[in-house]
Amino acid sequence: MKPIKTLISTVLAFFFLTQAATAQKYAKMPKKDKIEAGIFFGASNYEGTLEEKIINYNYTLPGYGAMIRYNFTNQFSLRFGMDYGTIEDADSAATSAWRNERNLSFKTTILDGYIAGEYYFATWSNKYKKFSQLYVFGGIGSFHFNPQAYYQGTWYDLQPLHTEGQGTQEYPDRVPYSLNQVYIPFGVGARFTLSSTWFLNFEFRANKTFTDYLDDVSLTYASPDVLLEYGGPIAVALANRTAERFPQYADKDFTGQQRGGTKPTDDWFYFTGFTLSHTFKPKRHCYSF
Repeated sequence: MKPIKTLISTVLAFFFLTQAATAQKYAKMPKKDKIEAGIFFGASNYEGTLEEKIINYNYTLPGYGAMIRYNFTNQFSLRFGMDYGTIEDADSAATSAWRNERNLSFKTTILDGYIAGEYYFATWSNKYKKFSQLYVFGGIGSFHFNPQAYYQGTWYDLQPLHTEGQGTQEYPDRVPYSLNQVYIPFGVGARFTLSSTWFLNFEFRANKTFTDYLDDVSLTYASPDVLLEYGGPIAVALANRTAERFPQYADKDFTGQQRGGTKPTDDWFYFTGFTLSHTFKPKRHCYSF
């Protein structure tokens, strides 16, 4: 529910900004050129099992992307986009004692591609005829991720280690998760006219995934004997890292105890930032007789 609440709050804030702006002077925007391309630069973030608060500034990292937009009308557009960013989090930075004891961490890059429809629901201008618009958007896409953990000077890919017993005979209900997933991007944005062909968009995009394993954490601790058989000693070490910070738990058997949340919930990732775009005016054909 956190992403929905954030989106609603953002839309309401944009609505009040619209009312303030349109009180100055409302004007009809000139017809948009059809084809537009741009680059995105901003920040990426994550919400999941290791996230203690929805915006963690310590783990807010750069995000980049590119897009092509087709403007059907001034109000409706279709966008094709790709983005690249990194998300990460660590229990060692949490304030709650039980998260500190769990001591898990992860990092993964996100490479996504999507198609989204945009609806521009408000337009206004200032006295210099600089037009601005507010919009909402939503679509569908796919992304690639690969969670890793840092251990004794080396980064290890977590998915092949079966850290919760995925794909083992002893845990037949735990299926290995795919590193390529479908997701639903949606959000809100504001578009500002810089010139007749250049535009700047500020946008918040929430990305709803259908996996609880962006961070490689979801269910309960698996048996160390099973992990040793299928993933080796590194799998055992990275599945339960409590003893690294709390040696008194070194001999404790955590099998069956909660490693993730009380029930599996899908993880989210976010991109927030600016897109600088340029429209391509159609060439005018000159005919001679």
